[in-house]
Amino acid sequence: MVNIDTSRIYVLKNSFTAAAKILALSGNGNSLSMVDASNVTSNSLWFLTPTNSASYYRLHTIANGVTQALDVINDNGVNSVNLHFASTGEYSGQYWRFDNWNTNPTYPYRLSNSFTGTGQHLDVYSDTYQAHLAGGDYSGQHWALVPSNTVVVTPS
Repeated sequence: MVNIDTSRIYVLKNSFTAAAKILALSGNGNSLSMVDASNVTSNSLWFLTPTNSASYYRLHTIANGVTQALDVINDNGVNSVNLHFASTGEYSGQYWRFDNWNTNPTYPYRLSNSFTGTGQHLDVYSDTYQAHLAGGDYSGQHWALVPSNTVVVTPS
């Protein structure tokens, strides 16, 4: 598990889309997908807050603030793969951890959550770029946290 600086604001990139796309709040404001990295808005700026479990964090966007956190939709128990933003609470699907995944130093992290466990990682579909959870070791599961002071922000 990795300790993350919760005082920073980040963009999230993965090795599947590399520098071309970043993870953002999309659609009706309740789902996640990869968007053009040249269009950084409050929907694609992330911050983390600590939880009551060591090395687990909640993931929030600037657009939603602390009242909404990335969560797992419990539609198949611990085998659930769908994600959304939900009211922040003490829910295991909102407890995310960053583990070192040293196969690619540019994208060193895999993200898993307490609800579905460390065998399911944040990933994106190759055709729609929509975020979901998946097992295995795929390029969409290798993530980088890029501090926002290295990106340009445009109004949303």
